[in-house]
Amino acid sequence: MTPFERPDRCCPKCEHKGYLFRARKNVEVPEGKFVETKYRCRSCAHEWWERVPAPPEKKADDAA
Repeated sequence: MTPFERPDRCCPKCEHKGYLFRARKNVEVPEGKFVETKYRCRSCAHEWWERVPAPPEKKADDAA
C-alpha cells in the first residue's frame, strides 16, 4: 500500500499552502456527477470549494 500524499493545492486568495479539510459532498448537475470538497486556509481563513468528477460507481456482484 502506498502512503498518502497530500495534493499540491493552495489558497486561491493568499496562495498559502497550509489548509484544513472542512467538508465533502456529492453533487449532481447537468454536466454530470461531481464531488465537492471544502477547504479553509490556515493563514487567512478564506474558505473555498473544489469540484472534481465523481469516481465511477462500483457494480454489486451477485455471485455470493
